[in-house]
This record gives sequence, structure tokens and C-alpha cells, in this order.
Amino acid sequence: MERSRWDLVLEHTGMAREIYDFVDNLRDATERPMKIDVDMNRVMICGMGASAIGGDIIRDCVIGEVRCPITVQRFPELPKWVDGKTFVIVSSYSGNTRETISMYRQAAERGCRAVIITAGGELEKLGRERGDTIVKVEPGIQPRSALGLNLGYLAVIIDAVCGTDCVGEIRKLLPSLYKLRDRLCGEKSEAWKIAENINGRIPVIYATAGIYASAIRWMSQLSENSKTIAFAGSVPEFNHNEIAGWSEGGQRDRCIPIFLYESSAHRVIKKMADASVTSLKKYGQDVKVVRIRGKTVLQRTLRAVMIGDYVSLYLAHMQGVDPMEVGSINEFKSRLNKVLTPVKSADRSKKRK
Repeated sequence: MERSRWDLVLEHTGMAREIYDFVDNLRDATERPMKIDVDMNRVMICGMGASAIGGDIIRDCVIGEVRCPITVQRFPELPKWVDGKTFVIVSSYSGNTRETISMYRQAAERGCRAVIITAGGELEKLGRERGDTIVKVEPGIQPRSALGLNLGYLAVIIDAVCGTDCVGEIRKLLPSLYKLRDRLCGEKSEAWKIAENINGRIPVIYATAGIYASAIRWMSQLSENSKTIAFAGSVPEFNHNEIAGWSEGGQRDRCIPIFLYESSAHRVIKKMADASVTSLKKYGQDVKVVRIRGKTVLQRTLRAVMIGDYVSLYLAHMQGVDPMEVGSINEFKSRLNKVLTPVKSADRSKKRK
């Protein structure tokens, strides 16, 4: 009996199981109740990589509902406007991400109320010393595979402080997400076909502004899992600059534009995406349109993320690379830890003078 493609992928890498567990992780994380009583006028989510992408997704999904601004901070130096009225969510899977630790230290110095999402490390130690709420994440998986857990916990926290109902919506979506997972693991998987289209070319992922976080996730997963250079962009910004490169650029034949097309989006958004795809085809580009269905921004984003994760897994299999291995990232973090030491508040003040 001929073995399925999924069986072959599952046999050769643990990443297949971690990607498969995304929906289960999302479900489990939303089952943890949380009460947070905080006096704040803005929310900041601090993190890097998948931790920051989780913040992007939640922010995009609630931006039309909340009365306070929600920002995602990736730069290790916090803006001056961050003060005691800023509620901070600090997320680092390992708990040892230097940039994130730096952000947490500054938030603590400014009197911010904080919740920490982590599997342990120095961040957990610092948070317990300060008495902040610690949300423990399951250890033992790749940090990028913790997105389901991170998203679920973020949904619980944002609901608690902003009065939204992200958790309720996620729970309603779970049955459809499980069905999508089954299709993505199947012999005729859409994700497998997309990976075949990409194989040997540089993917450039485009999405409309509402689900742009999913394009960033595609880019990072293709980079880390598939070891493929990838880029991401958004519509309508694409129409104001990048279209010139696609029409006349000398390297365009080495790339493949991929549009995450929101089938149920507002008609204005769809018209913008249609115009972008039409322009690319006019200039002879082989455009791959991935139709992302769903009635809400959250549903479309989660579906787009899941498809992209499987594309990265299958592309890694086709290219014969191990999606679990990220030696270059680990080497960089090790080098960064050697040159960076925590900067005390007084030291920073001296440097500014």
C-alpha cells in the first residue's frame, strides 16, 4: 500500500506534529479563565517573532471594537509615552529573549502593570520577583510552534482588560478549524500544491491590511521551516510602490507573488486586491491567489495562518531540509547574549546626557 505524503512528512520531522497541534493548543489556552483588574488607558504587547505575531493578530481582530489603543512593540527601547497607565503583556516562549527582557525591565521601571506569557527562563524569574501575573506555556516545542498557545492566552487577557469576546469567537471557530486541518493533511492538500508552486522561487506574500499579520507569519514560517528567503507586503500599499518593481524589476522572474485573498472581505478591499492581481498578470507575472474564506477577520486570519504553516512544512520536505533546525538563529542569540548585558536605569540616564 502506497504511503500518503502526510505519513512521509510526519515520519521525517517533529515539526509536522507541532503544526498539527495548533488548533488543539488554541483550544486549550482559551480554557484558562483570568480576571484582571487594572486601571489603564492603553495596551502594549511586547515580544519578538511568533510572540509578536500573536499580538499583531489579536490587535487586528479587535481594533474596531476597543476604546483604547493596542500596540505591538518589537524594538527593545520603549517609547516615552509608556507610563503607569500602560498595561503591558510581555511574551517570550523561552523567557530568555534579550530584547523582550529589556522591554519588561523598562516597563517595570515605569510602573506598568504586566502579565507575562512564557515557558520559564529569566523572564519568569523577574516577573515572580516583581509579583506580576505569570501565564505558563507548555515547554518542549519550537517557539514558533507555540503560536496557538500564545494566541489563546492573548485572547483571554485582552478580553479581561478590554471587554472583547475573542475567546467566544475562537470557540465558535474550532469545528471549522479542525475540518480545515484535516483537509490540509490530506493527499490533495491545497498547501501541498502551493508549496509545489513556490519550490525553487522566492515567495512574496501579500495580504490586505486587515489580515497582514498572516502574511508576516507566512514569511517567518517559510524562512524558518523551509529555509527559503521570503518577503511580505500589504495591499493597498503595494499599489503605491512595489508594483513598479514587479513590472520592470530585473529579478522579478526569480520570485512568485502570492496573494492571500479575502473572499468575504468588504467589497472595497476586494476591489483593491483584484486591481493588484490584475496589474501583476498584465506584466506577465505568475500570480498565485490563495482564497481565504471566513466571515470575520479572526476567522480569515487563523485560516490563512494554518494554510501557510502547512505550506512551509511541505516545502521543507520538497527541498530536503529539516524544519526543526534553526542553527543560525541560535548562533545569533548566543552571540547577542555575549555582547548585551542588562542596562540599569541610571546607566541609561548617563548615556542620554
